[in-house]
Amino acid sequence: MPSIFRVSRAARSVRPFFFGNPVSLPDLDRIAEIIKLVAEEEVVPRFGELQSGDIAEKRPGDAGNLVTTADLEAEKALTRDLEAAFAGSIAIGEEAIDADPSILSALDGDAPVWLIDPVDGTANFAAGREPFTILVSLIRNRETIAGWIYAPMEDRMAVTAKGEGAFCNGEPLKVAPTVRFEEAFGSAHAGSWGREYRDLVRPKFARFGEMVNYRCAGYDFLQLATGNKHFALYRALYPWDHAAGVLMHREAGGYMALLAGAPYSGAEKVRGLLAAPDETFWTEIVDYLKPI
Repeated sequence: MPSIFRVSRAARSVRPFFFGNPVSLPDLDRIAEIIKLVAEEEVVPRFGELQSGDIAEKRPGDAGNLVTTADLEAEKALTRDLEAAFAGSIAIGEEAIDADPSILSALDGDAPVWLIDPVDGTANFAAGREPFTILVSLIRNRETIAGWIYAPMEDRMAVTAKGEGAFCNGEPLKVAPTVRFEEAFGSAHAGSWGREYRDLVRPKFARFGEMVNYRCAGYDFLQLATGNKHFALYRALYPWDHAAGVLMHREAGGYMALLAGAPYSGAEKVRGLLAAPDETFWTEIVDYLKPI
């Protein structure tokens, strides 16, 4: 298989750096192969074929928060294969975290941690519609050092590593250039400053050229990093949803920060994050949308 990540194998073994010390990385292409194989075996065959017994609410009455057989089986396979591919690593996935939130404490340890979202965009997947993605990130000392986003129905595999750029199917990624608001293609959650401000923020969206909600964070980040979308404003942030995409957007030249201006590593559960082509455009959007 040709390399989909254009960094020499020698370079991968000594980058990125933390506190002056090199941190080893697994073979990035090998991890991409693992993700694609799991998608082929556990996810794609179930798309559009789920039966009622294959879909469940994570909590009774929460129809917007679903889990499917594909989520569970893909997470099992990825957990097993990723731990085997990188000695000493720990793999935890969204469904395991949902069952036992305390396992997120693994992020505070010394071992590298795989964070897995086996089917990102589960509501889309369960309804038999696209997009949906598989998200994998590698975190060390609460900092994301590598990430993978795979859109299986389009066969788009995006890979990134800290300080090494971002690539999709072997081609370097670059965020879109800054444009006027009236030409900007983006998405935003009206409750990002708090639910009480939604009615003040939402009418402002009309000024932007086009707004779209893919209902899939991984696909959103893929579009941002490939230059097909200008900005995205997120309300709730979860590491398994955002860690890989945050690093990928940054490595593709974009600017991203919490609404108060602080950086976001991708490894915390927080609220209010804006991705934009650069800091100037980020500031202009925040100044325009903020309700107070």
